[in-house]
Order: sequence, then C-alpha cells, then structure tokens
Amino acid sequence: MNIGCRIRPRKLPHLRLYSQMKVPWSIQTPITPKTVTDILPHFVQLPIEEQDALIEQHPKLLNVQLQIMLYSEPDSLKTFKFICKYGQHLQSEFIQIFVYNLLLSNNLKATTTLLHQLLHENKNFQISNELWALYMDKVCCMGDYLGATLIYHELIDDVKFYEETSYLVQTNNLIPFLINESTLVALAGIFRNNKDPSRVGGIIQYFRRFYSFLRSQYIYKSLLILQIESYAELGYLEQCLKLFAAFGFNHNQSDVKRNRALQAGWENVHKRHENIKTNKNSSSYKDSKYDLDIHQNLLAEICNTELFNPISHRNVYSSSKTGRNPVINGSISVNDLPALEALITEKVATMEMRELLHLTKMSHQSINLFIVAGLCNVNKPHMALQYLKTLSHIFPTISRKNLIKNQNFVCILHATKEIELAKEVMNYYRDIHNDYINVQVLQAHILVLLSNECTTVSDLTPSLQMFESSHQQATLFVDPDQYERLCELTHNTKNYDFIHVHS
Repeated sequence: MNIGCRIRPRKLPHLRLYSQMKVPWSIQTPITPKTVTDILPHFVQLPIEEQDALIEQHPKLLNVQLQIMLYSEPDSLKTFKFICKYGQHLQSEFIQIFVYNLLLSNNLKATTTLLHQLLHENKNFQISNELWALYMDKVCCMGDYLGATLIYHELIDDVKFYEETSYLVQTNNLIPFLINESTLVALAGIFRNNKDPSRVGGIIQYFRRFYSFLRSQYIYKSLLILQIESYAELGYLEQCLKLFAAFGFNHNQSDVKRNRALQAGWENVHKRHENIKTNKNSSSYKDSKYDLDIHQNLLAEICNTELFNPISHRNVYSSSKTGRNPVINGSISVNDLPALEALITEKVATMEMRELLHLTKMSHQSINLFIVAGLCNVNKPHMALQYLKTLSHIFPTISRKNLIKNQNFVCILHATKEIELAKEVMNYYRDIHNDYINVQVLQAHILVLLSNECTTVSDLTPSLQMFESSHQQATLFVDPDQYERLCELTHNTKNYDFIHVHS
C-alpha cells in the first residue's frame, strides 16, 4: 500500500485494519456528511478504546461520534457540551441538526449560547438561511432579547465589519440575506421593550438601505414609533422631542395623496443622471446626513481621499422644488406612543403655561396631543383647554383646524365631569369647526352630562338628538350608573337604539 496516495473513505474495507496502521489523514480527504455516513457502520463496531485512539489521531472523526450522539443520546446536555468543546472540528451540517432539535424544543437560551460560541470561535461555521429563518421566528415569538441581539450583530450589523478599520466604506457590507420587514419590526419591538434605542436606530438604518419608506410607509411608521418609545422608556425627553419632530413632519395625508414625495424622487433620479454625465455632484441630500457621516468625512479629509457612501441616494424625498416631503399617509395618535405619553405626563405635572409652550416649540406641533393628554392625566383639564387656546399664537401660520385635533377635545371631556367646562370645550370646538361637531367629541360630551348629577333634560336632549341624527351609525356605550341617570332624565319616554350598556 502506498501511504502517500489519496484514500477515499467509501473504499475502506474496514476501519479495524487501518486503526492499526499509520494512515495520514490529509486535508485532501475531508470529512463530509456523506463520508461520515459511509464510515459510521464500521466505526461503531470498533471497541471504545480504538474509537478514542482514532479520534485522537484524526479529530475530524469527531463528526462520526456526534452523529452517534444525535441518534442515540437522550441527554441533550451531553451533546451540547460535546459541541461546545469540539466545535472547531465538527461539520456545520451535523451541528445544525442539534440546533434544529433545540429550537423545536423551544430551548432558545441554549440555542443562542451555542450559536454565539460557534460563530465567535469557529470562522468556518455557517448556518443555513432556513435555520436562521426558524431561529428568527422563535426569537420574535418568544420576545427573547439575547436572541434578537445575536441576530442584530450577525445579520443586520455584522460585528466582523468592525474588526478592520475602514475609511472608505461607511455601511456594513456583510449582509448574508435580507430580513423581511415584519421581522424587522418584531426585532425592534424586542429592543424597545428592553430599553435599547441604539439597536432600534440600527434597524431603521438597515430598513433605509433595502426598503422604500414610501412603499412600506406603515412599517416605517412602526419603526419610528418604536425608536421614540425606546428613548421615552429611558426618560430622554430631549431626544424624544427631536425624533418626534421628524416623525411628525413625515405625516401629511394631503401631500402623500398628491405624490409629492414620488415627484421629488423622480427629480433626484434625473439629477443623478446629470451628475454622472458631468462627473459632478450638484445635489445636497439632507435626508441622509447623520452624525456618522460627519465623523467619516473628517477621516476622509485626514486620509486625503473620497468617501464611498452607498446610502446617500436612498429614500431621499426632498428636492429643490418641493422641499422635504412627508411619506406617511395618516395621523398621529396618543395611543400609539404610551411611553412618550407617560414621560410627558411626568414632565408637565409641575410646568407652568409658558414652559408648556416652550416645550411645544421644541418639537413638532403635534406634540400638543401628548401635552394635553399629560395635563388631563394629572387632573388639569382646565389648564389643558387654556393651553389649546394659546397654541395659535405660537403657530400663526397653521389653521386651528389643523393644529388642534379631535383627540384633544375628547381627552379633556373624558377628564372632567364639570358641565361648565364641557360647555366651554364644545363652544370652542364649534368656533374652530364652524358649528360642525364630530361624533367622537359628541359622545364624550354626552358622557360628561350623564356623569353629572346637576344635568337637566334640557342640557342632554339637544346632544342626544344631534347624535341620533348623525349620518354616522355610531354607538354610545354607557355604564349602568350613566344609563340609570339617562332614564331618570328622560322618564323612559324615548328609546334610544344607539345607546348600549356595558358593565
């Protein structure tokens, strides 16, 4: 036998013969899942001592031992320790079988620990896209923070990118495959729940690179909300106001319907074509400038080179003709940002009117929704109404109809049982909307009347008739005490079908 010749494992007559001979196990004869399957029937017939001797001489035979453990070892802890100890010699295919079994048993902590160690210590270890997808699904379903962090640093912002200093490439180019939009929102939700705003911001940058803000506007809105909520959980009011301003300016239903952002996008496309023709960059992409850009630009000047910025032309919706354009079709609701509401409630509890107005000017005008909600939460509905009346002085170019939303009036009415304050609120609402009354505002007003013992039938009847004649088929839900008060006032002379009692 020629010892130096290449030996194919599938042609070995029996391992017992070769276990007694010095056979070089060269890299030219690698252990693969197929060769392990061929060797396995012969390997198991050897005595334990000879198996150990072979493994010590040829560490890649550990794959055979791992396969035996996968099929016959009931204790997964032993297999876990075995993979942790010998992971550098094991085939990814066999390790993935064990990882898959761990995921099926919902043992997410063990899975995350094992993957973290293998990915960190074994550069040759790889996970299939299918297994990554299953792992992400389990992490998102169970809301696992450590698992989400592993996904972030392996798939979204790979840590290997930072092992080498680069002055030219600003964005991480180690992207094995794209993560879908709904998974990005789920991961951002996990980071928000664990007060980790920096990684939520990283997900937004990832989303900016590979998806369209305009086409996926509701995903974009969800990510922006989660980022604001993350900072609100930490109590960072100044950062929240800054992010809320950008969030607010991205909302404008009429502008979105007129496709102004799309028009700006096409204008930028034509400019880029002209830049290519003339070999110049005449555009200023304000939408894509971040603190990182400033830092990288300084490094580029020091190195006397130019930056390659692959995201500078993505999701840019500003132009010289239209300015900055909103991309989210819809309105802002207080219920979407409970952490921000709680933070502002805490801050406004001790503020005077001038401080409230200063707080409003620091952000987008829609922040008034949260200031009103905060004042109502601390039992200051009178101050909330006075605050609304002064808003037009600090935003003179915005009509009161667009500045003060129905949510504000509903919130104040829900916070009071005083008839006089309710009347003042309704009069101010009629003044803004030219005597038109929204159904939700009218509902809140009726509930105030039914909650006050001083209400007379003459106070209540006009509102009930207006609600009944409304073209919107709305329902008024009252509690048993309010319904009893209704019966007392009307003497059961009229049956209002739109009123329902809830316990």
